[in-house]
Amino acid sequence: MDYLRYYLNCLLPLAAIAGFVLGGHWVWLGIGTLPLLILADALSPQDYAPRRIANGALADVVIYVQMLLVLGTFVAFAWRAHVGFDPALGPVLPWLASALALIWIGLVANVGAAHELMHRHNPLAAFIGKLGFAVIGAPNRDISHTVTHHLYFDTERDFDTAHRGESVYRFVPRCIWGNTRDEIEYERRRLAAQGHGLWHWKSQILWGLVLSAAMLAGMYWAGGLPALLVQAAAMVGGRILGEALNYLQHFGLLRVPGRPIEDRHTWNHLSAVTRILGLEITNHVEHHQDPDRPFYALTPRPQGPQMRNILLWGIAAFFPPIWTRLIQPRLKDWDLNHATAEEQALAREANRRAGWPDWLGESPASAEVARVA
Repeated sequence: MDYLRYYLNCLLPLAAIAGFVLGGHWVWLGIGTLPLLILADALSPQDYAPRRIANGALADVVIYVQMLLVLGTFVAFAWRAHVGFDPALGPVLPWLASALALIWIGLVANVGAAHELMHRHNPLAAFIGKLGFAVIGAPNRDISHTVTHHLYFDTERDFDTAHRGESVYRFVPRCIWGNTRDEIEYERRRLAAQGHGLWHWKSQILWGLVLSAAMLAGMYWAGGLPALLVQAAAMVGGRILGEALNYLQHFGLLRVPGRPIEDRHTWNHLSAVTRILGLEITNHVEHHQDPDRPFYALTPRPQGPQMRNILLWGIAAFFPPIWTRLIQPRLKDWDLNHATAEEQALAREANRRAGWPDWLGESPASAEVARVA
């Protein structure tokens, strides 16, 4: 069962592919899995069981199957755009349904597998991972993720760590701009050490742009300007929503650079559905402690900070008052009961800048009441 459970992820792109192949009103099938998955995740119990997988090569098959189906979804759309949609659907709706399906599949069915491949050390896996991120407009995300985020998460230096009091609407552009700048600067330094400029043929930045341009050109060839615009929407929408999910992963958590990575330093999402959907990246802290540890070997840490259902939390993030009411009690508990003295000093300053209550400045008696509560 532990080998098979991850194949449930394949149902999402299969539904989208079927919708494009069948045509007509079936083109809504791709995005139609969204409410079903939100409901399934909301009703899903917490799952703290380790996976019993002895054959890593057999477990890895699902990653490649999943990526093949995700990329196949974009090919199926290109084919449908080429042969045409049912005229009865009108000039707009089928393209809208296609854009929503590609954004949804490019994000939820894709990112967990692409992220896993990003961390692998063989060139084919790394390229497929890069291709997976290219479909959501982030072909060089592997650079900033592995070079910046894994070194500096939970600190001011990391653009993937959302600050207390920062809305998702402020975080997403800051994250995209900061990580893009980091990617360019890292590649500039790497190539300069070899005596090359940024636009040398070995540049990952250059090849990332070529990959994205090739995808757009392929869609234009297949279905003209409307197909190109849908692909562009999939890239822009996928990147924005991808960073919005990224907003949840470290929101408000703090770490002193150079200190050991402990269970308290990441949010974990451990519902049964979320663990499958994210290919266990939701067992978050162990991934940071050992980025080379394969997905099936990551073990849940229920003692770490928890966000129960990632899809519902992701929706809440777009409503800042609701988000603040949800996240503040959890960060208050983190500050009072989990943070070290150094982290509490950072937290008190972060709360001041966010305009949040100074619960770390409460009297010892009131702090004790908060711990009991």
